[in-house]
Amino acid sequence: VAHGDWPAQHGGIMNEGGETSFELIQKGKATTVCLSDHGKPIATRGATGTLQVTRAGKETRHDIKAVANGNCLAASGAVMTLRAGDTALARVEQADGSVVIGRFAVR
Repeated sequence: VAHGDWPAQHGGIMNEGGETSFELIQKGKATTVCLSDHGKPIATRGATGTLQVTRAGKETRHDIKAVANGNCLAASGAVMTLRAGDTALARVEQADGSVVIGRFAVR
């Protein structure tokens, strides 16, 4: 069974494979990325990263930062609306220096 195929917990879309499961959530223009491992939340305290969105060959990058005491990172100050056909890549560096990457295809 491929990794990253867990059901979405927050109404978002799940990443395409990988050791760590990522959920990309868009509510209005707020974008959040949540991490889990086999359905169990992975703490993101102290984590930082980027969310790269590609649309029609153009890339935009947004900083993402850990949300207090949880397993999510939010794109602070970023105003974006994900659309069908977009691809996204979340790169997260945990407080311990480990890096995880999640890829998404927005449908």
